[in-house]
Amino acid sequence: MTTPLLPLHVLAILLVVAAPARAQPASCQDPAERPIELGAERCSRLAEIRVGENVATVLRFDTPLVRAELTGPGRFRKVMDGELLMLVPDAPAEDGARTSLTVSFADGAVPTQARLHLIMATPARAERQVELFRRARTADSLQRELRETQRTLQELRAENARLKAAQTLPDGLMGMWESGAMDRTGVAAKENLSIQQHARNSLVLLSGLTFRARSILVVVSLKSPPGAKPWQATGAALVGPDGAELKVARIWNPAALKPGEWANVLVETDPVKGALRGPFTLTLWAEDGKRPIILGNIEFP
Repeated sequence: MTTPLLPLHVLAILLVVAAPARAQPASCQDPAERPIELGAERCSRLAEIRVGENVATVLRFDTPLVRAELTGPGRFRKVMDGELLMLVPDAPAEDGARTSLTVSFADGAVPTQARLHLIMATPARAERQVELFRRARTADSLQRELRETQRTLQELRAENARLKAAQTLPDGLMGMWESGAMDRTGVAAKENLSIQQHARNSLVLLSGLTFRARSILVVVSLKSPPGAKPWQATGAALVGPDGAELKVARIWNPAALKPGEWANVLVETDPVKGALRGPFTLTLWAEDGKRPIILGNIEFP
């Protein structure tokens, strides 16, 4: 509960004598972190500020306030002026008692409110001045994020539906037929014996195969030489001699290739119609497009 507000000239005097509290970031056992960033609670706990009986604690926000509400034990004198809020406990309360403080901001940005705890302590341990910073977000930015989240959710729902449908299909050639991945022409295969390796490739090509049903599948066996850094394909591109690019649907390279090891890397395209002019160049790259592996003269059945 609160008593009538102090005159503003009292606040001005208190601000002159108040010294900022600026401790170093603390651990979860000591959540008193100064300055405080609202909305970034440590260890799933609200920010805590120590207050003491008849000691003025001045909170300096980076955004003007319109309201400050106290809930819990004890009585406080309260002065609010723009970005400043002064609190003075003026009734005895048990040491360690918690009072909830909820402040409302005046600019209309999100979050519109912030909540923290006032912890009753001895006057010697009470904090005189604390700065609080709020990561404000406009309604437009939240709406953009919401639209992006909804779009991602729709894509995930579609992928989930596809996976559920795939679970109801049989495995092997029967599954390929039922899913439409294979039509009356079946699956054709071609061994590629003349693949050209780029001079700067960090991996060694062991073999190459291509398959064609409705889509194209490229299977390359790669070996990592001794002393090389681990490598794992995260992206791929298949480009023809005229610059036309086949759309890659998925890549299979489940584990990083370690020095001295070899593994198959599988690249599948979306369904392809009609004849394809080759040869094609396959480019595989690791995370962030780094350490590309370039393989040329790839032919399809």
